[in-house]
Amino acid sequence: MTLEESREVIPMMEDMINQIEEQQVIMAEMYQELVQRDGELILLQEQNQKLRELNDELQEQLKILPSTEEMLELLEKQDARIGKMEAERRQWRELAERLNTENRLLQKQNLELLKLNNG
Repeated sequence: MTLEESREVIPMMEDMINQIEEQQVIMAEMYQELVQRDGELILLQEQNQKLRELNDELQEQLKILPSTEEMLELLEKQDARIGKMEAERRQWRELAERLNTENRLLQKQNLELLKLNNG
């Protein structure tokens, strides 16, 4: 290779070396970005696994709880039962009031009879 040829080839080789260095910098940046994204992906996978576990636990808890329809049915039955008990309580109160009234009348009659017998 002559001096003239090397003067032409050397700048081309320097340009190629510069391009290779730039590509290496770009590749290093891309590698760092991939490493960072890989770390983020691992964190997301861990969070996803935790969410799955929580979801499974929640599903188990939901199986234990009665359904809304069952709860509504139970509430309706209890409401009907309370209504019957209130009606019975009213009947007992009315009966007690009648018995008290009769008892007072009997007490008055007893007093009058005692007055008649003593008098």
